[in-house]
Amino acid sequence: MDSFQDIDEHFITQSKIISINSKFATKLNGDKNSSLLFDFNSIAPKDINSLYHTIAIQSAEIPASYYNVNDLNNIINITESSSGSTISITIPDGNYDANTYAAAFILSFNAAAFTHNATLTFNTTTGKFSLMSDTLGTNLTLNLASTTARDVLGISPSATGTLAFNYAAGNPTFLPLPANFLGITKFKVLSNALSGDNFDSNQLNTTTLIDTISATATPFGLTIYNSLGRETTVKAKRIDDIDIQMLDQNNNFIDFNGIDF
Repeated sequence: MDSFQDIDEHFITQSKIISINSKFATKLNGDKNSSLLFDFNSIAPKDINSLYHTIAIQSAEIPASYYNVNDLNNIINITESSSGSTISITIPDGNYDANTYAAAFILSFNAAAFTHNATLTFNTTTGKFSLMSDTLGTNLTLNLASTTARDVLGISPSATGTLAFNYAAGNPTFLPLPANFLGITKFKVLSNALSGDNFDSNQLNTTTLIDTISATATPFGLTIYNSLGRETTVKAKRIDDIDIQMLDQNNNFIDFNGIDF
């Protein structure tokens, strides 16, 4: 006769799929669609038999409706020596490459109350812009403290003071770094309700980050993400509502321009 052995206690795992669409959320930052609240009813109640919860993003479909030039990086503050005028040039929001950006800059500069016009030229070999007035004796100065378009133009975010662009026919002054039109390269998905022990170099500490997704779509296309098997332990024992924040690689809220994900 076989003898019965002690049976080890087993854990029972319960899984739930939660499908969310920003269309049905309470939108905390308006048409940007990147700070959302879903008022579910007791998704994970507190139970003495529940040891812990985990979260994983199984899939995501995210439209590339955001712009690489927006209200965070579209201002260039310039002083013209001949008139003494200092004006902030605002580049209209949109998706640009080097040529369309240069054209937009020239149009905005020439429409401003400067005495003379200016040119912004892109060098395809170095990937750098050069800036110059079109008039002998007129120099331009970029005032960095009031300029937000640093990455796009090719200026270090840590640079201070001013940059001088003197008139020199055939020998313009170039910006220090290559121009950057990559825009958003990563989605950071954060949630207070679902936060665990993930780290982010932005704070060098634990954050409410639950996962990251590479932005692979071309402008106005669609990033399609499928799970990499990453799973995070959730600190909360009870989950009623779910908040979602979508940030870019620089920890700025993404502006989806009213398009839902």
